[in-house]
Amino acid sequence: MTGRKKISVVSTKDSVFASAASLFSSHGFNGVSTEDIARDASVNKAMIYYHFADKLALYRAIVCEGLQAMGETVGAIAASTQTPDKKLDAFVEAFVRMTETRPWMPAIMLREIAEGAPRLDPETLSHMRKVIEHFGAILLHGHQRGVFRAIHPVLAYESIIGPIIINAARERVANQPERRQLDMPMLVSITHEAVIGHMQEAARRMLEP
Repeated sequence: MTGRKKISVVSTKDSVFASAASLFSSHGFNGVSTEDIARDASVNKAMIYYHFADKLALYRAIVCEGLQAMGETVGAIAASTQTPDKKLDAFVEAFVRMTETRPWMPAIMLREIAEGAPRLDPETLSHMRKVIEHFGAILLHGHQRGVFRAIHPVLAYESIIGPIIINAARERVANQPERRQLDMPMLVSITHEAVIGHMQEAARRMLEP
């Protein structure tokens, strides 16, 4: 035994992923270098390239992971035996909870879409398509049962997800220490339970036949 500490490949990859996700969400793709990521993750820059081909591959891995996880969650909701309205409620809650487990996703997606999605390749977009397809299945189930009106799934998706993502962006601003004491309505603290309840009611009203 030499006493040399063995580097955990798994923990190193996780550290790179977490640091990159946080930095990309705060500064955008072009505002972050591999040196920034390595410094934040406390790893040698070579370890980034050990796990990911380049910065773009790392960025896409972060976006794909979030979209794939959400697709699996929404797919399970769509395939469940719940009533359409319960599926809709579960869909809304899943997206709000995503902002807790993957707080970087709203900011990354907002910036990416605003820039014309130049870094979303076909594989990444396929994961987004699955989320919308599963959501469409929920809407179709409700329409067939006579509890939802006919509506294009993309329009319904945008109407529900848009406010959730905007609220997540608002929370980032409100949680900045230097702004917490400002007397501004957008900086108030709103629980996620309140957001879930509000958006569930808004979604049900939007889909009323």
